[in-house]
This record gives sequence, C-alpha cells and structure tokens, in this order.
Amino acid sequence: AMAEAEGPPLTGVAWASGLSAAPAGWTVITTTVEGAAANLGKGFGHKGSGYLCVRTGGAQVAPIVTDVQVLSDRSPHPTGYTRAPEFPEPRTAVSRKKWIYVKLQPQESAETAVFDIQLSPKSRALPHYMKIGEMGGFAIWCKKGAVRRCGPQPVAVPRTLSAGLRQLSLRNPDQECVG
Repeated sequence: AMAEAEGPPLTGVAWASGLSAAPAGWTVITTTVEGAAANLGKGFGHKGSGYLCVRTGGAQVAPIVTDVQVLSDRSPHPTGYTRAPEFPEPRTAVSRKKWIYVKLQPQESAETAVFDIQLSPKSRALPHYMKIGEMGGFAIWCKKGAVRRCGPQPVAVPRTLSAGLRQLSLRNPDQECVG
C-alpha cells in the first residue's frame, strides 16, 4: 500500500553547484536525514560542491515528477525521462559517472507522484521511501504516493465531442445556451 502523501507533489528535481545557485522556487536539500551536510559534489564529478534541489508547483498547474532514476553514464537515456537541469548552468566539460533522470507527467493523467527526496548514509534504510540510487557516498531516496484529485479542476472534461466543440466555438454560439 502507498503511504498517504503529505503536501504537494514535486514538479522538478535539479542540481545546484552551491547553496545559492538554485533559482527562486527551488529548495536545496542541504542535510541528510541524520543532519549531516548533503554535499554530493564528489559523486557528481565537481571539484567543489553539488546539491540536489527540488521544486513544488504551488498554485500553478505544472507537470509533476512521477519517477526519478540515478543512472551511470554508460546507461542509455531512459525513454520518457529528462536529465535533471543544473544551476547555474550545465557543466559540459565535467566528466560524470552518474546522471539523474526525471520523469514528468501532467497531473491529470498521473496516478502516482514523487512527494519528497531525502539523502542518507548508504548503510541506512529509510522507512516509507524507495531507494533510487547512490551518489557521492549517499543513498538517494524518494517518497511516492497516490496523486490526490481534489480541489478545483482546471477544465471539466466534456462528455461528448460535440459538447466540447460547442463550448470551444465562440463565433457561433448555440442558441440554446444564450439566454
């Protein structure tokens, strides 16, 4: 059974080269579950630092993260996934041993989503979390849950195509609807 998800699902997972590198709206994961510094720089091939950061959509309707994978540089790019963005900019010259891939889906069609990401020492297990890989001496975990369908729906789905076309056609308003 899936754990009951707390809060909104994530809408992005990315890399930041430092604590101040993440843009507004992104939250840098600065500590592990045990409170140690969560600097993944060594595992990311950076000379300096590297941090995971996450984003939630807030009010706007955005695609949500439904899966995250940590893959070696020899693995093929998984279908339907995008490589996690890097802030302030991608470092093309750096050789990478591992990449993070993120799967995004529209919230309306997603059944499950990623609600949280945590880091821990490799030896530690995290209840209710799924291990997605290891990087820089840490285990990376994600918490998945069912997507809740509550609150205002952005668009009501028309039952028939003709009803949908009537709603879309503004030039010839249906006489029944005018009153």
